[in-house]
Amino acid sequence: MIDLKDAVIITSLAAMLLGIASLILSFFNRKKFREICELYKEKFGSLPEMVQIFDNVNTLYVNFAYSVKMQFIFKPLLWNKSSHFTKNDDKDFMRGLPKRLIGPFYIELYLAAASLAFFITAGILVFAIKHGGR
Repeated sequence: MIDLKDAVIITSLAAMLLGIASLILSFFNRKKFREICELYKEKFGSLPEMVQIFDNVNTLYVNFAYSVKMQFIFKPLLWNKSSHFTKNDDKDFMRGLPKRLIGPFYIELYLAAASLAFFITAGILVFAIKHGGR
């Protein structure tokens, strides 16, 4: 039987592996992001200002900038609402993009969410060990 300490190790490793997989996929999704940006510019004339601001940032801010830029893709895909960064009604445009472009973004998001869930579970297990577990 697995004790709580082993469960912490297993869930922490799972969280790290899923997090790393999400980061790797986000690296590969940047090319797809650029392709979506080009299609967006063809349709609406220009990218939202916030996306343009963070388009060419140095490496210290790449992850933050990537998450800001991604919001304008995820909000239409997940909540069927236009991004708050844009004045265009772009939700149908984003949802109508080819699956080869938007599918990997769903996978990236689900991997990150699963990683977060495992990290939270590991934290709860650590708390249980510290406060009366085996």
